[in-house]
Amino acid sequence: MNIKEIANIEKSFFSFDEAEKTANILLEFEKPEDILDTNCVTKTPVFSDEFMARIESVFELVSSKYKIDLTVRFDDMGGFTDEALNGIFRKNIDLEFKSRFIANRNRNRLALGLIASGIIFLLTMLLVSNLWKDESVWKDIFVYISDIVTTVTFWEAMTILVVEQKEKRSYLKNLKSRFSAIRFERK
Repeated sequence: MNIKEIANIEKSFFSFDEAEKTANILLEFEKPEDILDTNCVTKTPVFSDEFMARIESVFELVSSKYKIDLTVRFDDMGGFTDEALNGIFRKNIDLEFKSRFIANRNRNRLALGLIASGIIFLLTMLLVSNLWKDESVWKDIFVYISDIVTTVTFWEAMTILVVEQKEKRSYLKNLKSRFSAIRFERK
């Protein structure tokens, strides 16, 4: 298999509209309740975590240069219409945005707390190493442990602020911008 075949491997699995730059993805279920969280009793039905994970995996399977034209097909639509399911979809996407935004804000607060802790550990290490006049194994151990703790807290904070944020932003951007259309239909 050559590099060009590997680069276009998704075309072996999905159909693409090159003119529109869209990938046509089809998910099939028996009934709409299969994609809903039936344990969560709300005014607007909530999508199951499994269905949201499938949507997320669609973004990973198809190159980002393509928008997603998603069709969700059911054996039986139950009491739902395409319009009703589209409304539920949009509200669930908005709910996903809000919950991820709150989670991101909490993770950012944790990262800022880690940075503050790292600065405190660094200042403490510098103060103790300068004020502790006699050379002893205890001073060396304290400086060594403080150095490790400082490094780890800064490392974790940067991981949260840089690496995790990029992944989360990418998924949220995909939710808002990569769907060209979504349809719910009966087989």
